Amino acid sequence: MHEKLKRIMYISRARHRMTKGELVDLLAGARIRNEKSGITGLLVYDAGYFAQVLEGPESSIESLLANIAKDPRHDEYSLVSEGLVDERYFEGWSMDWANLKFMDDSRHKGLRGKLSSTGITDRSIVYSALVAFVEEHRKSR
Repeated sequence: MHEKLKRIMYISRARHRMTKGELVDLLAGARIRNEKSGITGLLVYDAGYFAQVLEGPESSIESLLANIAKDPRHDEYSLVSEGLVDERYFEGWSMDWANLKFMDDSRHKGLRGKLSSTGITDRSIVYSALVAFVEEHRKSR
């Protein structure tokens, strides 16, 4: 019997503005760990905020969440959504990523506006913008 798939979405604030090199290092490490754990997902970074969607075996996601919650690179961690799913959004992507600063404004306007105007205090507002962004990002891949 296969373990159930779990999908989570979270947002957090970076303790400092990440440089391109720091983001590259973060992604490289995440891709290696995620591939070993059967986790796929998308990391979004913009103006000091992270938004991430992760999916994989329930036990792997729970273990990763524990590590994410105590990661010193960010604070104001907030779980936006979690649940069991039947299929992956990001099959084959150990960790895709999007830096909104370098993307066409029309593809990320909703998410960027929500993060900059509400920070991470209103999860429901950020959730709808993140879901819309994820759907658009998946279509463009």
